[in-house]
Amino acid sequence: MSSLESPLQEKLVLKKKVCILGGMEHYKDEFQKELSSNALPIENKRNIGVNISKIDFSFKKNEKFEFLLWNIDCRQQRAYLRTIFYNGAEAIIIFISETKLDQILHYIDEIQARIPSITLVFCIILEQFTKDEIIHRYFINEDFKSKIKSYNIQINEISKPSDILSQICTTFLKRDKYKELDNAYIIDFIPLNFLFIHSDVSDECNDYYEPETRNNKIIQHINTEKLVNYILNLRLDVQFESDNWLKIENEEFGTFSIYLKNGNAYYFPKICEKCKEKNCLRLKKAPFFICIEAGESTGWTNISGFDQSELLILTKILALKEGNENNLPRSVLKQINNINTCEKIKK
Repeated sequence: MSSLESPLQEKLVLKKKVCILGGMEHYKDEFQKELSSNALPIENKRNIGVNISKIDFSFKKNEKFEFLLWNIDCRQQRAYLRTIFYNGAEAIIIFISETKLDQILHYIDEIQARIPSITLVFCIILEQFTKDEIIHRYFINEDFKSKIKSYNIQINEISKPSDILSQICTTFLKRDKYKELDNAYIIDFIPLNFLFIHSDVSDECNDYYEPETRNNKIIQHINTEKLVNYILNLRLDVQFESDNWLKIENEEFGTFSIYLKNGNAYYFPKICEKCKEKNCLRLKKAPFFICIEAGESTGWTNISGFDQSELLILTKILALKEGNENNLPRSVLKQINNINTCEKIKK
């Protein structure tokens, strides 16, 4: 640590997992090599389907990010395997060839079905065409125009690889500030000679190979409008913090929040609510994620547009509102008790 850095500044390091996909394996390897401060041998990617490296990235003055970059093999022989590496990722970079732009739509469908909230950056590498030529030739496609409109996709032209990381940092900080966890979609155009200034690497883009879905949990999208209507009609003693966040006060444990778009539950303990230690690192990490999942039953309902996903969120609301040591599932109680173990109180 330099003499200009205070201990407080040193703590402002945000650690995030980022995956990199796409059929341009040589370009992905070169991207990882150029930006990473530490990396495992690239042979890992050929042997197990992924290679991991660390990127230390300073964003603006006080925000420092430590990215774990997972370079995932997207060739046909690895298609069945790649989705197991997505778990925990908060951003995905996808290298797209200017000759295979249809892969954008395939990857949007694939990622959206598996990760409820993600920053998705498509990097279109310009080798023969310009940004305007590609937009005029391909983006007039009705399916693509519909995606751009419905997902509010940003379209940019960038001049260096680090611009991609800056965009990802911006989305992370925006989510933390506004507590919104929706997907963020970005399309970047970058000339090949800007992407790899000191390299003469070339690449041929592989076709898109759809991953197998038999052993993967496909995420259902929540009908939030209908869900909110039922919550209001039931007159539950809960509060809406915003259009997508529900706040639940539990007399025994503290405060729970549920993000209605994916059903994720978060917990702010009573011990932290009463804590007077303003510099407590544990307090800064709150609220804590609580895992509450459906069992093997498929569930049922005769309400059109109100399926198991919506019913699960409604069940979570009722359980967390009235929950106590006697009626909550053991797995949930174990997480709550672990969070409530405060080292300061022990002393």
